[in-house]
Amino acid sequence: MTVNLALRAATELGIVLAMAAWGFHAGSGPLARGLLVVAAPLLVFGFWGAVDFRWLGRAAEPVRHVQELALTAVAVLALAQAGAPALGWALALVSGVHHALVVVLGQRLLKA
Repeated sequence: MTVNLALRAATELGIVLAMAAWGFHAGSGPLARGLLVVAAPLLVFGFWGAVDFRWLGRAAEPVRHVQELALTAVAVLALAQAGAPALGWALALVSGVHHALVVVLGQRLLKA
């Protein structure tokens, strides 16, 4: 359980850093870079937290998995765009193991 919590923390930190790295890479000047370094992670986690899937009942948990894996995929692509594809693959691996363990161990992403 502690290992999977560490994997989740690593995944979330990896997503934040990936989006910040993309923002730094994509910005054309210091101001644009600074704004994108802050805005990109906020947008991703804003999307992550904006929807409460619990109203979907039994489908809520699988939909949350899909959403989190999609956000990880965006972060992986962001790392590739920023010139760090190996870090993207590492993030994908950590996230995939975390989500597999959630299923195998009978854990939940959403609290009841």
